[in-house]
Formats: sequence, C-alpha cells, structure tokens
Amino acid sequence: MKSPEQNYPQEDKMEKSVEGKETLQPVVQILKETAEKFRSLDHEVNMSIAKKDAEGYKQKLQERAQLLVALPSQLESALSNVDPQLKQKIEYEVQLFATEAQKQLEGENLFGLGVLLIHRDDKIGDKNDLEKLIDHIENE
Repeated sequence: MKSPEQNYPQEDKMEKSVEGKETLQPVVQILKETAEKFRSLDHEVNMSIAKKDAEGYKQKLQERAQLLVALPSQLESALSNVDPQLKQKIEYEVQLFATEAQKQLEGENLFGLGVLLIHRDDKIGDKNDLEKLIDHIENE
C-alpha cells in the first residue's frame, strides 16, 4: 500500500511550494524595496542630467550603488530559512551586485556607477539584473 504522500504527489509538491514561497517572502520583500528605490534613484539621476546638476547626478549614482553594497547584510537574516541551494544562488548574485557597486564607488567611476545592473544590449525599460533575480525567485 502507498503512503499518503505517494497517493497525492502533486499535493505534497504544492505544500512544499507554498512553504517555500512563505520563507522567501521576506527575501523578495527586501529585494523589491531595493529595486524600487534603485529605479526611483534612476529617475532622480535623469532629472539631475536634465537640470545639468553634476553634483546631484554624482550623489544619486552613489546612493544607488550604496543600496547594492548594503543588500547582502540586509538579506542575511531573511535568508536563514531559505532552501540552501536557492540561498546560495541569491547570496552569490547579490554579492556580485555589491562587489561591483563597491568597486565603482571606490574608483569614483561615474560611468560604471551609471551602468550598474544593466548590460550593453539592454534597452530603456528592460528589467535590470536585480529585477530579473526577483522574477527568478518568484518563479522558483
């Protein structure tokens, strides 16, 4: 005779999926808040360019980078109950973002700060790497 789990494998999978999504909710929330702030600062960067405000432009680019630098420590406790494989992937991706942002901040590279989380062939309005990570987690 089969165990209850064997009779209803889809339900077991659904339970794990729901449980997994619940443990991911704090992670996704932090990532979404960061992504929203990052996009908002993008808008402020563009406004500074339009106003020809070089200092404001530089400041907003630095603020964007600092969001990414702070992200690994913000996620630390939220990741404690996440599946180890997914946790490792998230930590790896977020650490890459933070490391690149820190590198650009230290070098005071305005171009590098301006292209954080995007790629050469991206178009205006495309999702950045942080937003793509959020999508990946939500669809996991």
